[in-house]
Amino acid sequence: MESPYLSYFSLKEEPFSTVPSPRYLFLTPVHATALSKAEFVVQTKKGVAAVFGDTGTGKSSLARLLHQKFLDHGLHSALVTNPNYPGPYSLLRTIALELGVPRVARSYADMLLVFKSFLLTEAVKNKKTIVLMIDEAQTLRLPLIETLRQLVNFETNDEKLLQIVLFAQEDLRSKLAHPRGRNFRSRIVMASTLDRLAPGDLAQMVDFRWRVASGGQEHPFDAEAIEALYDHSGGTPREAAILADASLLLAFLEKEKRITAATVKRAAHEREVNLEGQKEAA
Repeated sequence: MESPYLSYFSLKEEPFSTVPSPRYLFLTPVHATALSKAEFVVQTKKGVAAVFGDTGTGKSSLARLLHQKFLDHGLHSALVTNPNYPGPYSLLRTIALELGVPRVARSYADMLLVFKSFLLTEAVKNKKTIVLMIDEAQTLRLPLIETLRQLVNFETNDEKLLQIVLFAQEDLRSKLAHPRGRNFRSRIVMASTLDRLAPGDLAQMVDFRWRVASGGQEHPFDAEAIEALYDHSGGTPREAAILADASLLLAFLEKEKRITAATVKRAAHEREVNLEGQKEAA
Protein backbone atom coordinates (compact mmCIF):
# COMPACT_ATOMS: atom_id res chain seq x y z
CA MET A 1 0.00 0.00 0.00
CA GLU A 2 1.29 3.45 -0.93
CA SER A 3 2.26 5.74 1.92
CA PRO A 4 -0.34 8.50 2.42
CA TYR A 5 2.27 11.26 2.53
CA LEU A 6 3.84 10.68 -0.92
CA SER A 7 1.74 13.14 -2.91
CA TYR A 8 1.66 15.59 -0.01
CA PHE A 9 5.45 15.89 -0.13
CA SER A 10 5.68 15.43 -3.94
CA LEU A 11 7.52 12.13 -3.61
CA LYS A 12 7.70 9.31 -6.14
CA GLU A 13 8.73 6.68 -3.57
CA GLU A 14 9.12 6.33 0.17
CA PRO A 15 12.51 7.85 1.02
CA PHE A 16 12.95 6.07 4.34
CA SER A 17 11.75 2.54 3.74
CA THR A 18 13.72 -0.05 5.70
CA VAL A 19 13.68 -2.52 2.80
CA PRO A 20 17.40 -3.03 1.96
CA SER A 21 17.32 -1.44 -1.50
CA PRO A 22 20.80 -0.70 -2.91
CA ARG A 23 19.38 2.44 -4.56
CA TYR A 24 18.85 4.01 -1.15
CA LEU A 25 22.15 3.01 0.41
CA PHE A 26 24.13 6.08 1.36
CA LEU A 27 27.82 5.21 1.19
CA THR A 28 29.75 6.80 4.01
CA PRO A 29 33.56 6.61 3.73
CA VAL A 30 33.41 3.53 5.98
CA HIS A 31 30.81 1.84 3.76
CA ALA A 32 32.77 2.72 0.64
CA THR A 33 35.95 1.24 2.11
CA ALA A 34 34.15 -1.98 3.07
CA LEU A 35 32.79 -2.20 -0.47
CA SER A 36 36.24 -1.65 -2.00
CA LYS A 37 37.88 -4.25 0.23
CA ALA A 38 35.30 -6.90 -0.64
CA GLU A 39 35.58 -6.11 -4.35
CA PHE A 40 39.37 -6.37 -4.17
CA VAL A 41 39.27 -9.81 -2.49
CA VAL A 42 36.84 -11.11 -5.11
CA GLN A 43 38.55 -9.57 -8.14
CA THR A 44 41.97 -10.88 -7.10
CA LYS A 45 40.50 -14.26 -6.09
CA LYS A 46 42.01 -14.27 -2.63
CA GLY A 47 39.18 -16.20 -0.96
CA VAL A 48 37.19 -14.63 1.87
CA ALA A 49 36.18 -11.12 2.93
CA ALA A 50 33.95 -10.21 5.89
CA VAL A 51 31.89 -7.15 6.73
CA PHE A 52 30.80 -6.79 10.37
CA GLY A 53 28.31 -4.35 11.83
CA ASP A 54 25.56 -3.88 14.38
CA THR A 55 21.90 -4.25 13.45
CA GLY A 56 20.73 -1.47 11.18
CA THR A 57 24.14 -0.26 9.96
CA GLY A 58 23.49 -1.13 6.31
CA LYS A 59 24.99 -4.61 5.89
CA SER A 60 22.07 -6.07 3.94
CA SER A 61 21.85 -3.08 1.60
CA LEU A 62 25.60 -3.25 1.03
CA ALA A 63 25.36 -6.98 0.31
CA ARG A 64 22.69 -6.42 -2.32
CA LEU A 65 24.58 -3.53 -3.87
CA LEU A 66 27.75 -5.59 -4.14
CA HIS A 67 25.86 -8.62 -5.47
CA GLN A 68 24.31 -6.49 -8.23
CA LYS A 69 27.68 -4.96 -9.10
CA PHE A 70 29.17 -8.42 -9.50
CA LEU A 71 26.32 -9.51 -11.74
CA ASP A 72 26.59 -6.33 -13.83
CA HIS A 73 30.29 -7.06 -14.36
CA GLY A 74 29.64 -10.62 -15.52
CA LEU A 75 30.66 -12.45 -12.37
CA HIS A 76 28.84 -15.61 -11.33
CA SER A 77 27.39 -14.39 -8.02
CA ALA A 78 24.85 -15.83 -5.59
CA LEU A 79 23.42 -14.22 -2.45
CA VAL A 80 22.26 -16.44 0.43
CA THR A 81 20.37 -14.81 3.28
CA ASN A 82 19.71 -16.15 6.78
CA PRO A 83 21.88 -19.29 6.43
CA ASN A 84 20.61 -20.91 9.61
CA TYR A 85 20.35 -24.38 8.09
CA PRO A 86 20.02 -27.57 10.17
CA GLY A 87 23.20 -29.16 8.84
CA PRO A 88 26.10 -28.95 6.38
CA TYR A 89 24.31 -30.85 3.61
CA SER A 90 21.37 -28.43 3.64
CA LEU A 91 23.70 -25.44 3.38
CA LEU A 92 25.83 -27.01 0.66
CA ARG A 93 22.77 -27.99 -1.34
CA THR A 94 21.35 -24.47 -1.09
CA ILE A 95 24.65 -22.93 -2.20
CA ALA A 96 24.83 -25.32 -5.13
CA LEU A 97 21.29 -24.52 -6.24
CA GLU A 98 21.82 -20.77 -5.91
CA LEU A 99 24.98 -20.96 -8.03
CA GLY A 100 23.29 -23.12 -10.65
CA VAL A 101 25.18 -26.38 -10.12
CA PRO A 102 23.57 -28.68 -12.72
CA ARG A 103 23.00 -31.67 -10.46
CA VAL A 104 22.57 -32.46 -6.78
CA ALA A 105 24.04 -35.51 -5.07
CA ARG A 106 22.32 -37.31 -2.20
CA SER A 107 25.21 -37.37 0.26
CA TYR A 108 27.38 -34.58 1.63
CA ALA A 109 30.62 -36.20 0.43
CA ASP A 110 29.27 -36.69 -3.08
CA MET A 111 27.85 -33.16 -3.09
CA LEU A 112 31.32 -31.81 -2.31
CA LEU A 113 32.72 -33.67 -5.31
CA VAL A 114 29.94 -32.36 -7.56
CA PHE A 115 30.56 -28.83 -6.31
CA LYS A 116 34.31 -29.08 -6.85
CA SER A 117 33.76 -30.32 -10.39
CA PHE A 118 31.43 -27.37 -11.02
CA LEU A 119 34.04 -24.91 -9.72
CA LEU A 120 36.78 -26.42 -11.85
CA THR A 121 34.62 -26.16 -14.95
CA GLU A 122 33.35 -22.64 -14.35
CA ALA A 123 36.35 -21.00 -12.68
CA VAL A 124 39.20 -22.74 -14.52
CA LYS A 125 37.86 -23.91 -17.87
CA ASN A 126 35.34 -21.09 -18.44
CA LYS A 127 37.42 -18.53 -16.52
CA LYS A 128 34.45 -17.30 -14.47
CA THR A 129 34.74 -15.64 -11.07
CA ILE A 130 32.40 -17.52 -8.73
CA VAL A 131 31.15 -15.53 -5.75
CA LEU A 132 29.15 -16.69 -2.75
CA MET A 133 27.74 -13.88 -0.63
CA ILE A 134 26.13 -14.65 2.73
CA ASP A 135 24.02 -12.13 4.63
CA GLU A 136 23.19 -12.60 8.34
CA ALA A 137 26.26 -14.84 8.55
CA GLN A 138 26.18 -14.64 12.35
CA THR A 139 23.45 -17.31 12.21
CA LEU A 140 25.90 -19.86 10.79
CA ARG A 141 26.50 -22.73 13.18
CA LEU A 142 30.01 -24.04 13.70
CA PRO A 143 29.52 -27.15 11.49
CA LEU A 144 28.35 -24.83 8.68
CA ILE A 145 31.39 -22.61 9.11
CA GLU A 146 33.47 -25.75 8.67
CA THR A 147 31.62 -26.39 5.41
CA LEU A 148 32.62 -22.93 4.16
CA ARG A 149 36.22 -23.71 5.10
CA GLN A 150 36.08 -26.84 2.96
CA LEU A 151 34.65 -24.90 0.02
CA VAL A 152 37.24 -22.13 0.16
CA ASN A 153 39.97 -24.78 0.21
CA PHE A 154 39.14 -25.65 -3.40
CA GLU A 155 41.95 -23.92 -5.29
CA THR A 156 44.55 -24.12 -8.00
CA ASN A 157 48.21 -23.23 -7.57
CA ASP A 158 47.33 -19.62 -8.35
CA GLU A 159 43.88 -18.79 -7.02
CA LYS A 160 40.84 -19.74 -4.96
CA LEU A 161 38.05 -21.25 -7.02
CA LEU A 162 35.28 -19.82 -4.83
CA GLN A 163 35.19 -16.29 -3.43
CA ILE A 164 33.13 -15.72 -0.28
CA VAL A 165 31.90 -12.45 1.21
CA LEU A 166 30.23 -12.58 4.63
CA PHE A 167 27.99 -9.90 6.13
CA ALA A 168 27.47 -10.45 9.83
CA GLN A 169 26.64 -9.01 13.21
CA GLU A 170 29.23 -9.10 15.97
CA ASP A 171 28.12 -12.58 17.12
CA LEU A 172 30.11 -14.13 14.28
CA ARG A 173 33.38 -12.90 15.80
CA SER A 174 32.93 -15.13 18.86
CA LYS A 175 32.14 -18.12 16.66
CA LEU A 176 35.27 -17.52 14.62
CA ALA A 177 37.27 -17.34 17.86
CA HIS A 178 36.02 -20.81 18.82
CA PRO A 179 38.52 -23.65 18.16
CA ARG A 180 36.17 -25.03 15.49
CA GLY A 181 35.94 -21.64 13.79
CA ARG A 182 39.59 -20.58 13.83
CA ASN A 183 40.54 -22.53 10.72
CA PHE A 184 38.00 -20.60 8.69
CA ARG A 185 38.90 -17.34 10.43
CA SER A 186 42.44 -17.71 9.13
CA ARG A 187 41.05 -17.74 5.56
CA ILE A 188 39.54 -14.25 5.92
CA VAL A 189 42.04 -12.02 4.15
CA MET A 190 40.23 -8.71 4.66
CA ALA A 191 37.57 -7.57 7.12
CA SER A 192 35.66 -4.33 7.66
CA THR A 193 33.39 -2.99 10.38
CA LEU A 194 30.46 -0.68 9.64
CA ASP A 195 30.09 2.06 12.24
CA ARG A 196 27.11 4.16 13.18
CA LEU A 197 26.74 7.41 11.29
CA ALA A 198 28.41 10.62 12.37
CA PRO A 199 26.06 13.65 12.62
CA GLY A 200 27.28 14.98 9.28
CA ASP A 201 26.80 11.59 7.65
CA LEU A 202 23.21 11.43 8.88
CA ALA A 203 22.43 14.81 7.34
CA GLN A 204 23.90 13.63 4.03
CA MET A 205 21.95 10.36 4.22
CA VAL A 206 18.65 12.21 4.65
CA ASP A 207 19.48 14.48 1.71
CA PHE A 208 20.61 11.56 -0.48
CA ARG A 209 17.55 9.41 0.16
CA TRP A 210 15.16 12.31 -0.30
CA ARG A 211 16.67 13.26 -3.64
CA VAL A 212 16.40 9.67 -4.86
CA ALA A 213 12.75 9.45 -3.80
CA SER A 214 11.73 12.91 -5.06
CA GLY A 215 13.76 13.20 -8.23
CA GLY A 216 16.14 15.81 -6.92
CA GLN A 217 14.13 18.02 -4.55
CA GLU A 218 15.38 19.36 -1.22
CA HIS A 219 14.15 17.60 1.91
CA PRO A 220 11.86 19.33 4.45
CA PHE A 221 13.90 18.52 7.61
CA ASP A 222 15.40 21.62 9.21
CA ALA A 223 18.81 21.53 10.92
CA GLU A 224 17.34 21.04 14.39
CA ALA A 225 15.22 18.15 13.10
CA ILE A 226 18.34 16.45 11.77
CA GLU A 227 19.97 16.87 15.18
CA ALA A 228 16.91 15.34 16.83
CA LEU A 229 17.01 12.42 14.39
CA TYR A 230 20.60 11.81 15.37
CA ASP A 231 19.95 12.12 19.09
CA HIS A 232 17.06 9.65 19.05
CA SER A 233 18.63 7.16 16.62
CA GLY A 234 22.16 7.18 17.98
CA GLY A 235 23.38 7.38 14.40
CA THR A 236 22.03 3.96 13.40
CA PRO A 237 20.83 4.29 9.78
CA ARG A 238 17.81 2.00 10.19
CA GLU A 239 16.62 3.72 13.38
CA ALA A 240 17.06 7.13 11.76
CA ALA A 241 15.07 5.99 8.72
CA ILE A 242 12.23 4.62 10.87
CA LEU A 243 12.04 7.86 12.83
CA ALA A 244 12.23 10.04 9.72
CA ASP A 245 9.38 8.06 8.17
CA ALA A 246 7.28 8.44 11.32
CA SER A 247 8.03 12.18 11.38
CA LEU A 248 6.82 12.58 7.80
CA LEU A 249 3.58 10.79 8.60
CA LEU A 250 3.03 12.94 11.67
CA ALA A 251 3.70 16.11 9.66
CA PHE A 252 1.23 14.93 7.01
CA LEU A 253 -1.47 14.26 9.61
CA GLU A 254 -0.89 17.68 11.16
CA LYS A 255 -0.73 19.41 7.75
CA GLU A 256 2.83 20.63 8.25
CA LYS A 257 5.24 21.07 5.33
CA ARG A 258 8.44 21.49 7.34
CA ILE A 259 9.83 18.86 9.71
CA THR A 260 11.07 20.45 12.90
CA ALA A 261 12.81 19.05 15.96
CA ALA A 262 9.45 19.15 17.76
CA THR A 263 7.93 16.89 15.08
CA VAL A 264 10.80 14.40 15.34
CA LYS A 265 10.60 14.38 19.14
CA ARG A 266 6.83 13.77 19.07
CA ALA A 267 7.30 10.93 16.59
CA ALA A 268 10.05 9.41 18.75
CA HIS A 269 7.94 9.73 21.89
CA GLU A 270 4.88 8.13 20.28
CA ARG A 271 6.96 5.23 18.99
CA GLU A 272 8.59 4.64 22.36
CA VAL A 273 5.28 4.82 24.22
CA ASN A 274 3.62 2.33 21.88
CA LEU A 275 6.60 -0.06 21.88
CA GLU A 276 6.61 -0.10 25.67
CA GLY A 277 2.84 -0.49 25.86
CA GLN A 278 2.31 2.54 28.07
CA LYS A 279 -0.72 4.80 27.95
CA GLU A 280 -0.12 8.14 26.33
CA ALA A 281 -0.88 11.21 28.36
CA ALA A 282 -4.15 12.88 27.44
